[in-house]
Amino acid sequence: MPDEAESAHTSPVAIVGAGAVGTALARRLVMQGHPVQAVLSRNASSAQALADRVGASVSSDDVAALPSDVHLVLLCVPDDAIASVAERLAGKEHPWPQTIVGHTSGAHTAEILSPLADRGAATLSFHPLQTFAPETPPEVFEDIFVGIEGDAKGVAAGKALAKALGARPVELTPQSKALYHCAAALASNGLVALMAVVEEIFAEADVEESAAELVGPLVRQTWNNLEASSPEGVLTGPVARGDRATVEAHLDALTDTAPHLVPLYAALSTEMARTSVRGGQLDSASAEKLLRVLRKRLPSSSDNADSTGPSH
Repeated sequence: MPDEAESAHTSPVAIVGAGAVGTALARRLVMQGHPVQAVLSRNASSAQALADRVGASVSSDDVAALPSDVHLVLLCVPDDAIASVAERLAGKEHPWPQTIVGHTSGAHTAEILSPLADRGAATLSFHPLQTFAPETPPEVFEDIFVGIEGDAKGVAAGKALAKALGARPVELTPQSKALYHCAAALASNGLVALMAVVEEIFAEADVEESAAELVGPLVRQTWNNLEASSPEGVLTGPVARGDRATVEAHLDALTDTAPHLVPLYAALSTEMARTSVRGGQLDSASAEKLLRVLRKRLPSSSDNADSTGPSH
């Protein structure tokens, strides 16, 4: 059997799933000189479209169409489909002991591919730390991190594959995978949710411009500051200054117009206070005074016992 890391460079690839991740990954592989031989998807027309785009000779809506000479299979399917796809693949006769199978889920470990591991395949989770939308360009893989976890052969192949894509591998353990994915989800999806909140608050203030337009320059400069330093080194604002009067004014405004956002404001401000103490901008006594202000505005746990949040 060829070395697994080397096979990630040379083996024809099968992409299972023709959505945003599968499409970007297949295009990047071909761009980097790695042949995609098969595209398999539950939607035959999507499989054919991507196969045509990357020059794959096989497209099908049936995983049984996996060519016998493909030794690298990448499952780019929704999280809730991975187990069933793995089961169907494992039921196919294939040289599994000479095959590496990975999935691109951030939440699941390689354990979900156990039916294939039982057939002798090397397995891994291969999670590009990036957000994907339709028509995301293949260059998106350049210099990003890819979280890799699995058995020894799978991890070796995954590291080689990440480098072949122009990305940087970071090895994870099964135990660390959930925390890794939690952090990634907060960084990306949490930011989107936070911007939705910002948009809502601007609307309550009768500001017509979009939140992205209004705070885009602010967010970009904040990100530039973070790239040059650390959260502790760049945090500014009323919490970092220990400005209780401004925090009280914020809380008053939210209580009057968007009370369901008070717990979010309190939670984020609490983390700002902790960050400010670590960075030396705020002493512990001032931080505790701020935290008391925040805690006083939070509804009691009994008040929240039957609440499911705002209805809109």
